[in-house]
Amino acid sequence: MAAASNKPGAVHYALIVFVMISVVLGILTYNFHQNYSTEAAKAAEKTNELASISKKFLAETDKIEVLKKLIGIAHELVYDPADPKNANTVKAAGLADIAKSGGKEAGVNYTETLKKLREAITALEADRDSKATLVATLQAELKEQSDRLNKKVVTADAAQTKAETERRDVFATQDERLKSKQDEVDRLKQENNTVTSELQQEKEGREKDNKQKNEQIGRLEKHIDFLVNQIDELRKVSFEVGDGLIQRVDNASKTVWINLGEADFLKTRMTFSVYSKDHQGVGRGAEDVKGKIEVTRILGPHIAEARITDDDLFRPMLVNDVLYTPLWSPGLVEKIAFVGLIDLDNDGKSDWEEMKQLLSISGADVDLYIDESGIRHPEDAKVSVQTKFLVRGYIPEPGQVVNEDDKVKLGEVRKQLNELTKEARETGVRIIKLNDFLAHIGFESKRRTFRPGQERPFNLKAGAASGTVGESIGDRSSNGNVSGAYGTTKRKSAPQQTSDGHTSKLFTPQGK
Repeated sequence: MAAASNKPGAVHYALIVFVMISVVLGILTYNFHQNYSTEAAKAAEKTNELASISKKFLAETDKIEVLKKLIGIAHELVYDPADPKNANTVKAAGLADIAKSGGKEAGVNYTETLKKLREAITALEADRDSKATLVATLQAELKEQSDRLNKKVVTADAAQTKAETERRDVFATQDERLKSKQDEVDRLKQENNTVTSELQQEKEGREKDNKQKNEQIGRLEKHIDFLVNQIDELRKVSFEVGDGLIQRVDNASKTVWINLGEADFLKTRMTFSVYSKDHQGVGRGAEDVKGKIEVTRILGPHIAEARITDDDLFRPMLVNDVLYTPLWSPGLVEKIAFVGLIDLDNDGKSDWEEMKQLLSISGADVDLYIDESGIRHPEDAKVSVQTKFLVRGYIPEPGQVVNEDDKVKLGEVRKQLNELTKEARETGVRIIKLNDFLAHIGFESKRRTFRPGQERPFNLKAGAASGTVGESIGDRSSNGNVSGAYGTTKRKSAPQQTSDGHTSKLFTPQGK
């Protein structure tokens, strides 16, 4: 039993384990305590360090607030690294303030900007002081000049006062004279008004008498013109002389030879009217004309050949018959004036261009011309002593014109006609109708125009010439009818559509 009690049992093992655990725990506790003390010392050190940093942070924060108040920017955020241009930061607002307030003197910071501004202010103050000195100098000079001027003004005022006194004296004297003159002027005005009233009454009476006399003179002039026309028609007085003679006649070939030629400045295509050798005066009336000829060849100095363009079977052309045209005189340029419609072939249209060609062929010239609108060409031309004839073409009566525009034109034409008639009367120029003028120049229309509604016979003269002078022949005139081959009995067709050919109704010869 004693041996058995010396063996270790469970208690022993448990005790050992407990002791070991206690030792381990003691060691661990010691180590933990040792580490805790170390860490606690470190924590206390860190706490002291943090307190020091917090104190420094607060101090720096106070400094920043002082700077914010100093520069006047109260933004909470000083600088934003994420957005350097953030306007709600102190830096961005400060830079903007420097740029705005510094202007062209702005620097990179407040100090540099203030320095530049101070320099600029110093320069401006120096300039101001310089200008102030200049102003003081100018003010002194101005005061000196003002004093001199004041002395002059005082002198001038004294002189002006004296002059005013003298002027009042002079004006008083002049007023007395003016009053006297005004009384005289008023008296003269009253007398003048009386005389003017009497003169006005006299003028009105004379104007009334002049109007009555002018009306009477106008009526007498018209009566005189009528009587002169009647006398001209009755007496057929003409101061014109013949231009040449017929030297030979060939009735078979419708040819004559005349005593005019190259030496007389004769031209081909010139036309002449032919008068009997025992005529009572050329250029009197169309009824005196026995025929017409046109020059075809110049054969010598004083001989030319001409063809007969119009003749009378009962008054054939003979040797020594007289030739006449108002368009031609050897060595002279005859001038003719025209008014009205110049219609050469009775078709109602103006043939003014053809008339100018006739004048050009004969060496004559247009002295003046009144066109269809009543305009005078040339504008300042007048009937003068150099004018051979005043030729009156067709001019309708006022009642024959319906269109208002044409009435105005006709009024201008008739006004020009009255003026030309007065000018012709004063210069002794003969007024001649267009038909008589054409007969005198030997004109024969080469056109036979038929116009519907116009009653104009086209009786043809004898179709054959006489073989000898004085041959007895009967009436061989034609009635103007064409062959039945061209009648309507053999040819059925639509009625011919015709035009009257008028370009203006103003000069339509309704009454011709």
